Amino acid sequence: MNIADNIIKKSIPENARVICISDIHGCICAFEELLKKCRYDGEKDCLFILGDLAEKGKENIAVIRRVMELCRNRGTVCIKGNNDTMCVRMAHRDNKEKFLSRLERRPFNCYMEMARTLGLGRENFERDFEESRKKVNEAFKKELEFLDTLPLAIETEDYIFVHAGIENRPDWQNTSEKFALTEPWFFSSTHQAEKTVICGHYPTYNYEAANNTNLPITDKNKKIICIDGGAATKWAGQLNAFIINRVGGKHEYETIYEPLGERKTVKRSVKSDVKPIYVNWENDLLTAAEKRGDFLRVIKNGNGETGLICEKLCGEWDGFIHGWVNLNIFLSVNEGEAFAVAAETEEYFFGIAQNGQVGYVPKGCIEDSP
Repeated sequence: MNIADNIIKKSIPENARVICISDIHGCICAFEELLKKCRYDGEKDCLFILGDLAEKGKENIAVIRRVMELCRNRGTVCIKGNNDTMCVRMAHRDNKEKFLSRLERRPFNCYMEMARTLGLGRENFERDFEESRKKVNEAFKKELEFLDTLPLAIETEDYIFVHAGIENRPDWQNTSEKFALTEPWFFSSTHQAEKTVICGHYPTYNYEAANNTNLPITDKNKKIICIDGGAATKWAGQLNAFIINRVGGKHEYETIYEPLGERKTVKRSVKSDVKPIYVNWENDLLTAAEKRGDFLRVIKNGNGETGLICEKLCGEWDGFIHGWVNLNIFLSVNEGEAFAVAAETEEYFFGIAQNGQVGYVPKGCIEDSP
């Protein structure tokens, strides 16, 4: 199945803002705060939500209902993401075996959040699968229909908005649904459409171009913009609003973001001269050289670069260490700046600095530190 019959065409009024947000992943508080920061105006702004409303986070129902409400505005369009399809599959397409196998991998998910509001748990689906599913489907009929009938792309005069990406073919409209929803590393590939493609799905932090941040990344030559800030999917993630300002026929880009994590304030400036080393979590193989407290000094097998990574932010399989964050990410921060804490070691907080950089700062330079 291709996406050709599920593309929404929108004409953007002159001087209107286009606010793009992707991969909310059940983070309702961050989503609401981001809309406030953007000063979103439902009467004037176009709001494009690029899929993955649900999964990974804990308030999936609230996000779905809020987006349903927003879609009553003429300028708001939400498209489907791969995680949104999981809830629909559990509701209508999975057999009992497949349904229960999903719970092995992800015990808390959007569909089970719905079930728990009715007092239903895994044991109910094991004992009486069809009757339990019927109760959930009837109680959340509107929400499930909304997710199931979302379009797969938005096309405007200058842009294509899609969850994951489009195939590298002149007739991009014939991109398969699977590719449009699930293709990883699209920013590293190419396409043949004449318009710029704006997508989410794969967190920008995964790419070297993000420069150790979760901020949107742009490749003007390839006409690709990726905006997924890794909310609820990266150790330290955020929600990004990528804003297109159309003024006098020109397009100016702006980013507003809302970090996840406990917000603290820097009470003492700290300077770091260490340069981060990019790690491709999927392909870079690391070897541990020595342990230093909560950190490992590792060697990148590809080029011999060495650096420090927090032991809890990496994993080991196939005989190698794989890092989910970059190496040597010790940050410079200034007194009075905000810092969003995502995790901590004995001596450091790990999170997002006010300038968007992701990494470690000494606990002693942050308020409320012992």
